[in-house]
Amino acid sequence: MAREGNAALDDPHASPLGAARGLPAAPANAVDERGEPRFGAFQGHLKDVSWERLAGRFGRGFLWKMLHAKRWHYVSIAGPKVALAAVVVDLGWAASAFLYVFDRETKALLYDQSFMGLQKVTHRVSTLPGEAGRTIFVGLGASLRLERPAGSPIWQLQAEGPGGLLLDASLDASSAPPTLLAIASIEGGVANATHKTVGLPARGEVRVGGRRFDLGGHHGSLDHTMGLLARETSWRWASASSGRIGLNLVEGFNGPVENALWVDGRLYPAGAATFEFDKNDHLKPWRIRTSTGAIDLTFTPEGARREDKQLYIAQSWYVQPIGVFSGTVRPPGGPPVQVTDLVGVTEDHVAKW
Repeated sequence: MAREGNAALDDPHASPLGAARGLPAAPANAVDERGEPRFGAFQGHLKDVSWERLAGRFGRGFLWKMLHAKRWHYVSIAGPKVALAAVVVDLGWAASAFLYVFDRETKALLYDQSFMGLQKVTHRVSTLPGEAGRTIFVGLGASLRLERPAGSPIWQLQAEGPGGLLLDASLDASSAPPTLLAIASIEGGVANATHKTVGLPARGEVRVGGRRFDLGGHHGSLDHTMGLLARETSWRWASASSGRIGLNLVEGFNGPVENALWVDGRLYPAGAATFEFDKNDHLKPWRIRTSTGAIDLTFTPEGARREDKQLYIAQSWYVQPIGVFSGTVRPPGGPPVQVTDLVGVTEDHVAKW
C-alpha cells in the first residue's frame, strides 16, 4: 500500500487536518530519472508538469508533441444561488475559452459565451497548478483571469464579457482539503497530469443581466490538466464541492486513477466509476457508482450547457448538466454519509483535437 502522505509537505497553505490517507505525496515533477511518467494518484501539486524530459518508448518528436499537447485550467463556483464555470484551453495550435452563469432559482443560463483565440496571442494557460499559477484569456471583447500570487493562499478570478458580465471572486485554498494529482497513461497518446482541488470557500460577486449574485456561502473547484493526449478523446465526468464533501469521477479518458472522494477534509481514492444516463436526454436523472462502493449517487439536473464545435481540423460535442447529487458516500473504513442537494455538474464529452 502507498504510504500515507501529508498535504502540508507539498502545500504550505493546506490544512494539516486534511492529510490524505492511502495516497503518497506528489513528486516534484511528472517525469522520473529514466524519462518515464510517474503514473499514479497522489496528493499535492507537482512543481514541474513539463513532459519535455520524456525518453525511450515515451519520447515523441516536436511536431507530434505540438499536435497532441493539450492543457486547460477550469474553475467552477457553486452554491445555493448560482453555479458558474470558466475555462481556458490551449489546444497546441489554437486556444478556446468559455464562461457561463446558471441561476439555480430560475433554472436558467443567464450567461453563456465561448471564444476562440490565436496560439500565444490571446491566452496563457498556467504550467503551475498550485502556487503562483496564472491563466488568462483576452480578446473578442472578453477577458478572463485566474491567478494565485506566489506566497498567497488566494486564487483571484476576474472576468468581463460581452453583454455586461462582470465577475470578481476569490477562492481560499488555506482551508481546502488536499489536492488530488493523477498521472494517467493515455491510450493513443502518452500521459496526462491532472490536478483536482475542491472545497475552496468563495467570496465576491457576479453581475449579469442587471442582476447581482453574492458568492459568499458558495464553494469553488479547480481542474488543471496538462498532457500529451490522443487525437480522439471522450469521457463522462462528475464534479461537486461543498464545505464538507467533494467528488471527482470520470469514466473514460484518465480512468480510475483520478476518481476521488473528499469527506471532512480527507481525500480518498474512489475506484472505477460507472455512469448510467440517457444520452438522448441528459436532463433525466443520472446514476453514478464506484466499484469500491465508496459512492452511490443520483444526479438530478436543473439545466445544462451545451456546445458543438465543427472546426477545420477539430470537432467537439459537449453537454454539461448542472444540478444536485443525492445518495450515499462511504469513506474507506468509515460509516456511510448521506448526501443531499450537493451542487455540481456532470459532463458527456467527445472531442477530436
